[in-house]
Amino acid sequence: MAPAGVVEMIEHLVRHPGDRALVKDAPQTLFERFAVAPEARPVLLSGSRDALSALGIHGNYVIKWLIWSGRPTMPFFAISHFFDRR
Repeated sequence: MAPAGVVEMIEHLVRHPGDRALVKDAPQTLFERFAVAPEARPVLLSGSRDALSALGIHGNYVIKWLIWSGRPTMPFFAISHFFDRR
């Protein structure tokens, strides 16, 4: 189960796209508005996909949060890795 406030915050952002800029510009404002648990805040700010999932956040919401925050949804790998294996 996701920490307090996280699901409510992401569901709000789904319904109110105009507020998504706050994810990058003023995340603390969102955290306060939705009373996001203090232990979840650092992970929301800089955690990986796996770290967010480990908090119990649904995968669909993890991907949405990462996209809105401008972070990668998948680990980076060089495309040459694919071609070098052929």
